[in-house]
Amino acid sequence: MSCCFQTVLLLIAHLVLSGWALASPTIQNSFFYHVYLNESSNKGIHFSGMKLHVDSAQPSVFSVRGGNATLQCKFWYEPEPSSPREARVKWSWVSAAGGHETDLVVAAGPRFRSFGDFRGRVQLRRDFPGDATLVLNKLQLNDTGRYRCAVVDGLEDQSTVVHLELQGVWLCIPLHLPHSVTFI
Repeated sequence: MSCCFQTVLLLIAHLVLSGWALASPTIQNSFFYHVYLNESSNKGIHFSGMKLHVDSAQPSVFSVRGGNATLQCKFWYEPEPSSPREARVKWSWVSAAGGHETDLVVAAGPRFRSFGDFRGRVQLRRDFPGDATLVLNKLQLNDTGRYRCAVVDGLEDQSTVVHLELQGVWLCIPLHLPHSVTFI
């Protein structure tokens, strides 16, 4: 009996020392996460499987006041998932004058919400799976700045940046009128 008990204890000790008993089961949602203990006994999360990519074909966009601008953003996975994924898309903006980053749009699946001065002037194009392109309408002078397209899927997130610059027409006022310059 004691020989059998010693064998079982040795087997358990071997499993614990080899790390097998510390591994947790995989959570299967097309992403594969494992919770593990590192050398300092802190829990960590390890990701393996699909990789999320986010990119813009056009890192700088030029438009005019009152016009429209299309800020391209697309995302994809490698390898390609066997079923569609519902990632969350968030566009944010920092003015050319600087300041803090402001949320413009948050979308998940068919749900869409825009914020602040951009409400009613922005939409996501969504022409194909992975299309997160932002369309801005009725551009204002202060819309110039850096726009960030961030895509979040589970614990994975990636982003890309698109710069928007507004170009305009400078009106020259004849010298006999009061000196002023107007940007249209």
